[in-house]
Amino acid sequence: MTSEQGNIPTQPPVSWRSPYYYFVGVDLGQSQDPTSLCVLAACEEIGDPTEPARYVYDVRHLMRFPLGMSYPEMITQIGLILGRPPLGLLTELVVDETGVGRAVGDIFNERGLKPIKVTITAGNEEGQSGFARYTVPKQILISNLDALMHTGELRIAADLRESPALESELKDFRRHVSEAGRNTYQARVGAHDDLVLAVAIALWRAVRRKKTFNRPSTPPRVLLGYPEYKRRPS
Repeated sequence: MTSEQGNIPTQPPVSWRSPYYYFVGVDLGQSQDPTSLCVLAACEEIGDPTEPARYVYDVRHLMRFPLGMSYPEMITQIGLILGRPPLGLLTELVVDETGVGRAVGDIFNERGLKPIKVTITAGNEEGQSGFARYTVPKQILISNLDALMHTGELRIAADLRESPALESELKDFRRHVSEAGRNTYQARVGAHDDLVLAVAIALWRAVRRKKTFNRPSTPPRVLLGYPEYKRRPS
C-alpha cells in the first residue's frame, strides 16, 4: 500500500474478524493549505466470544502532500496508492471538495478513480446533491470521530509520522454552542484541520457502509462453539 503502515496498539485477543474494507479519505487543500490523505481499515470483530461483535476502524496511514503540488499530480499519486495492496476492490475513495470546487473533484472521475465527493457544511442534516456527491455537516463528522475515539472503536496507529500532527489538530478543535443551541466545531484560529477532516470523512463513509462488510455464511459464534449469534444493534 505505502512505505509507511502504522501498527495499531496492542488490543485484547480477537477470536473472529471479518475481512477488512478500506476507506481512503482525502481533504483537498487550497494553495496555502496542505492536502491530507488517510487510509482507514474497517472490519467487524469479536474479542471475548461471550461478547457481541463490534465494528472497529483503524487509521493505518496518514500523509500530507507537499504544498505547491498540482491537483493533477496529487491525483496521480493517489491513484498509485489505491493500486497498492492491500487496497483494491474492497476500497472506497472519499474526497472533500469543499474548498476547491467540483472541477477539481471531477478530475478524479476523469482519471477513473470515481470517488465519493463530500462538501462539508455548517448545517445539521446530510444531503445528496447528485450521483456520489453528498453534503455533510462538520458537526456530524467531528462528533462521530470524537464518539468513536472515546469508545475505542476508532484506533490510530501511534507510530505514523503524522500521528503527532493529528493529535495536535484534535486538541485544537473547539466545540461551540450557538444561540440556537447547535453544536459547531472549528479549529483554533491559525491551526490546520486537514488531517482531522481526512480521517473524519473516511470514518463517516465507513460508518455508513458498515452493514455491507463481508460476513461468513456461518455466524462466527457458531464457528466458535456458541449456538447463538447476537449482533450489536446498529
